[in-house]
Amino acid sequence: MTQHAVRVAAAEAGIDVARDVQVVGLHDCFSANELIVLDALGLAKPGKAHELVRAGDITYGGRYVVNPSGGLISKGHPLGATGIAQCAELVWHLRGWANNRAVKGTRAALQHNLGLGGAVVVTVYKRADGAEAPVADDKDVGRANGLGYNPAVEARGFTKEEVKKVRSRTASSDWALQDTQAKIEARF
Repeated sequence: MTQHAVRVAAAEAGIDVARDVQVVGLHDCFSANELIVLDALGLAKPGKAHELVRAGDITYGGRYVVNPSGGLISKGHPLGATGIAQCAELVWHLRGWANNRAVKGTRAALQHNLGLGGAVVVTVYKRADGAEAPVADDKDVGRANGLGYNPAVEARGFTKEEVKKVRSRTASSDWALQDTQAKIEARF
C-alpha cells in the first residue's frame, strides 16, 4: 500500500522522492516499521534500509532527515493526532519556523501515515516558490502568525482571544469548539 501511495503522490507532485525530498515525516509506530517504510517509500533499496541508518543518512548531514520532531513514539503516538502533527512539522520546516532543528536546503518534504494496517496516506509538501526554506527568527514568526511566539519551537497555553485571532471566520463551528479549549488547557 505504501509503495502505491508514494508512487501516486510523487507523480502528482512531479518529484522523484529519492532525489527531491529533504525531510520525511514517517509513521514510526514501532522501531521496525521505520525500516520497512524506508524501503517502501523508495528511500532505500529493498532490504537495505539498515545501510541508511548505519551511514547516518536519515539524520542531519545525511541524505534525508527522518522525523526531525522525534517521530510518533517521542510524542506518545497520539492516535488520531499523528497525521496533523506530522503535517505541522513539515510545514514548519518549509516555512523556516522549525529553526532549532532546521534542515538546510529544504524544498520538499514527504509525509507517510498509516492506520490499523488498512489505510496509507502519503503527502508531498513543496514550497510554492521552489526556493529553499529560510530560517525565520522567532519574533518574526510570532508577528506573522498573530500568536506572538513560534509554535514550532515553543508550546504555550492560549486565551479565547488568541483562538479568535487564528480561527476561520467563514467556516468555524461554535458547537464543535464549545469545550475544546477547556479540554486542551486541562492537559497543561
